Amino acid sequence: MGDAHPAGPPGTPRDVAHAVAVTAARSGRLARALGRALDRSGLVGRDRSAVTDLVYGEARWRRWLDAALAPHLSDPDALPPDVRVLLRLGAYDRLKRGTPAHAATSSWVDVAHRRTPRFAKLANAVLRRVAPPEAPSPALRASLPDAPYDRYHAALGHDTDAALLAMRTPGPTWLAGLAPDAETLLRADGADVAAGPVPGTWRVRTPQRIGDLAAFERGRVQPMNPASTLVTHALEAPPGARVLDLASGRGIKAAVLAAAGADVQAVERDPGKLAQAARNQARLGVEVAARAADLLDPATAADLARTPAPYVLLDAPCSGSGTLRGHPEIADRLDVADLPRLADVQRRLLHVAADATTVGGTLVYATCSLFAEEGPDVVRAVAAERGDLEVDPPALATWAPDVPLHPTDVGTFTLPLDGLDGFYVARLRRTGGGA
Repeated sequence: MGDAHPAGPPGTPRDVAHAVAVTAARSGRLARALGRALDRSGLVGRDRSAVTDLVYGEARWRRWLDAALAPHLSDPDALPPDVRVLLRLGAYDRLKRGTPAHAATSSWVDVAHRRTPRFAKLANAVLRRVAPPEAPSPALRASLPDAPYDRYHAALGHDTDAALLAMRTPGPTWLAGLAPDAETLLRADGADVAAGPVPGTWRVRTPQRIGDLAAFERGRVQPMNPASTLVTHALEAPPGARVLDLASGRGIKAAVLAAAGADVQAVERDPGKLAQAARNQARLGVEVAARAADLLDPATAADLARTPAPYVLLDAPCSGSGTLRGHPEIADRLDVADLPRLADVQRRLLHVAADATTVGGTLVYATCSLFAEEGPDVVRAVAAERGDLEVDPPALATWAPDVPLHPTDVGTFTLPLDGLDGFYVARLRRTGGGA
């Protein structure tokens, strides 16, 4: 380990950023570490924004930054983790944020004197000379190992590099409006509101935290990426329709469907997520019938099949490879060796979802993944095994012409450009046939 740190994050934005990045690297929970530290820091306005940019930048560009630093370090892996984090932050400040070299170096050396004093001279020597990696490969340009990059490329082809580089840039604040007065309330609180690429979504800039806005407190808006909202549109469930939301997670899609008038039943294995969903749904003033159950338990699957629904949504657990912008720490966990295991679970879940869909009913399968193994490959396999599912492509390009799409023969990827997340979405109709 490096030198002992002062108790709690110090007061300057760079000190806070270093403390947060070190904590996040240990815990793997970047957003939680950042939120807690900012709440304790007393920082406001641009200083809070600077901390956020530094912390997320270090996480997004970690492999690229390590490659930039490597020529100036004799044994990078021997350095204490907190020192490596400090060097990455300093390199990001210089090379990606565009802070003048002298100012960035001086500032981070000051941080080193306070937090890792034995390594202050090293920080000065390295950060004065650090430069972008020479002749980086496409994978390194995207700050990814080669194997995950290759899986993105297999799915997205010529769209790969634009998609990956876009996920390495910050995105806007997105809100989904759930009531007619939502936009009026946002503007009354001083927010700049611009229409998003999916109907009912907004790109918002506000001097306040989202949780302090009247529109949020009164349940008129839901923080939600437009690509996620598009998944609920794909279901095309009319008001009053019975909808099953399987593997519902924290219940955001279930809440949006309920706000649109659907009669939603959510099934989720994790009681903690169901509790979070219930609190949020209470804020929104919507009702969702929630059930804690494991979809892969035969008794649960049989029970759902006995009472099928005309509209079923399965947003399956996945690698999260389409959400690197908001969750850059996922890149450190992407292991292509995990894909067969994930795909097996997804296929089994899709069989359960299909059995829970009425004949003639609509089933939407989605993942926040940009890997073919978790998207079209799963749908093709299950459709071939069953014989009672046919592709019923939703009119995504008609509903949301500004959303960049990468279609396949059995579904569509939303490309993570201009602040969007990457999703795979396929709409299927259950027929009367079967194996």
